[in-house]
Amino acid sequence: MITSNYKLVPIMNTADFSTGLASDSINMKNYHKATILVSLGAVAGASLVLQAFSGATDGARTNALAFRYAHGSAAIGSALCDVLEDWTIAATTGWAIGDASHDNYFAVLEITAAEMGTAYPWLTIYPNGGTSGIAHMIAILEPRYKSNQAPTALT
Repeated sequence: MITSNYKLVPIMNTADFSTGLASDSINMKNYHKATILVSLGAVAGASLVLQAFSGATDGARTNALAFRYAHGSAAIGSALCDVLEDWTIAATTGWAIGDASHDNYFAVLEITAAEMGTAYPWLTIYPNGGTSGIAHMIAILEPRYKSNQAPTALT
């Protein structure tokens, strides 16, 4: 079972990130790595910038993080939507998603706990800016200690 080896955590379900809504924060103290699956809906006109932050507490966005990401080759439901483009490293300023250029795309983000520093174990994904947009995110966490019933990563 995948849940015996990884912790699955839904962290965002929004129909409108125009207010700067952040994902739920994940406490990474018991995890090596977070792989974030992002399903974008209509981003039209959003000029979205997706950022990752570490913080000392739940919800804190203290340190902007560089992260690796790759997105699908086409919109979900199209041929090649399951083929990822080359991995790119986003600077601490984030991944700029242009107006409508990634409507209905799938993306993967990778962040290791070691990159966050021990003083800032909380990870938050922040779709910064934009006028409107839909995003759903699920984190797949690689635990330090495997269990078939891992405790919550949200507290």
